[in-house]
Amino acid sequence: MKLKALIFVLIPLLFVSCDSLFDKGDVEGKFNGPAQIEFKPLQQEANQNSGSFDVAIQLIGEQRGSDLPVSFNVDGSSTAVAGTHYTLSSTSATIASGTSSTTVTVNLIDGNLNAGEEVTLILNLEDSGDVTAAPNLDQSTTFIFGS
Repeated sequence: MKLKALIFVLIPLLFVSCDSLFDKGDVEGKFNGPAQIEFKPLQQEANQNSGSFDVAIQLIGEQRGSDLPVSFNVDGSSTAVAGTHYTLSSTSATIASGTSSTTVTVNLIDGNLNAGEEVTLILNLEDSGDVTAAPNLDQSTTFIFGS
C-alpha cells in the first residue's frame, strides 16, 4: 500500500519537473542561423512507368519578402541519362515570397529500363545569393527502376 502511495506521488512530480524543459524548447527550438536551402526527400525510388516524381526544395529559416531563385545541377556520377531516362524542364526554380518551398518535377521516360534494371539520378543544390545549400541536405538521390 505504501508503494502505491509513493508511486502516486512521484509520477505527478516527474511530469511537473519536465514542464520547464518543454517551455525551454518552445523558445530555443527556433532556427536562428543563416538562411539555407535543402532538398526533400534526400532519397527516393521511382518506377520508370510512373510518369514523373517530385523533389521539394525547402527554405530553412524565415520566409522572405521577395522571391528566392534557386538552382540545382545533375551530378556527374548520375547513371540516369537526360533524354533517355528522364527530362527536366529547367535546372532552376523559385521559392515564392512568403512561402518556404517549391517543387521540381522530373518527368520519366518509360520503356528504357528492363525489369530489375536501375539507374540513379542525383541532383545537387547550388548556393543562391546569401542563402547557402545546407551541408548534408544539398543532394537528392532518386533510384529509377524498370518493371
